[in-house]
Parts: sequence; structure tokens; C-alpha cells
Amino acid sequence: MQAFLIYIFSLLLATGVCLQCEQCSSNTDGCTGVPQLCGKYENACMILTTEITIGKEKWLATFKGCTKAKHCMPSPMSSTYPSQRRRSASSCCRKDLCNSGTVTLPRLGVIPNGLKCPGCYSEDPRCPPTELLTCNGWENNCVYYDVSIEQNGKIHHQARRGCGTKFACMNKPQIFGVPGMYMEIVKTAQCTPAPKLLMKPK
Repeated sequence: MQAFLIYIFSLLLATGVCLQCEQCSSNTDGCTGVPQLCGKYENACMILTTEITIGKEKWLATFKGCTKAKHCMPSPMSSTYPSQRRRSASSCCRKDLCNSGTVTLPRLGVIPNGLKCPGCYSEDPRCPPTELLTCNGWENNCVYYDVSIEQNGKIHHQARRGCGTKFACMNKPQIFGVPGMYMEIVKTAQCTPAPKLLMKPK
């Protein structure tokens, strides 16, 4: 029986029916894992690295695995929220074990660019603005997301407003990530060009 299963597995790989992707996760900017046989509707291999900075503390994570091509995240992107900055980079491909490498996080802009956006971070999906944020670098859009994040079998809900780069700009619901490891379900998304700061007369 075992020999028969091995034969079927080999046959599926030979005919290209099932995609294989490296699967792993870590709290660093990379990871190395084992081959994973993807499901019937999983047609892409993903690498996703995300960094969240809150004050002087940083949360870093990398995920690799099988996903759907429509769940691939635009990359790279960065965004700024009250007391928090985020950046991420990802890559999707459609060949066996093509996600064995790493991705490079974008640099966070540190120079104000003259634009401003309302900011908030809340469990309330309305996310009333609590402050006016000064955007930095290439963050030239005002973004709003109402999201659910699934990780380690837990679901977290949050809404956030702030400044975002080109690829952080979304105006429709999206789902990103690797099923069973990390998924970000954007239920509501809004993006508008950030207005310039008004200079006060002296």
C-alpha cells in the first residue's frame, strides 16, 4: 500500500498536477522549510516577510507556503499609523519549490514629504481619527483598512488609518497570505491621494 501511494505521489509530480512549495515560518527575515504538496486550488508559492515597529520594539515574521495566485500581496509596501509603522515584501511564483529564497523589505522613509493623513488604530471598524499624521518618504496616499488577521489558529480584528505607499493603496476587499499560517482578510479598504500640509502664515 505504501509503495502504491509513493507511486501515485510521484506520478502527480511528474504530470505537473500538484505544485510543491517550501513551507516554513519564523520570527526573522527568512526561513528554510520542507516541501509541501499544494492543494488542488493552490496554484502559487509565496514568500512573505512583514515587519511592524511600535516605538522601539519590532515584530518580524516570514511565512512560506502554498497559496492562491489571487492571494498574492502587492510588493513592496510600507505604511504609517499612530505609534506604529509597517513594511512588507512578498513574492509569488508557480514552479516547484520556487519560493526557497528571501525577499528584501523596503526602506522606511524618514523624511516628511509634506503630505498628511488622518490616523487611528482601533478594534472599532469605523476607526475614528485620533490624530493627523505626517507622511514620510514615498507614502503619498491616505489608507483605511478594516481587517481580520488569522495566525496560529487565532483571529484578530483591527481597523487602521494612516499613510501608505503605492502598493499599500487598495479600494476593494482583498485576502493575502498563506492559508493555515498567516492570512490577512481586508474586509473594507479605502485609498485617496494624501493632501499637502498647509503652511501657517508667520
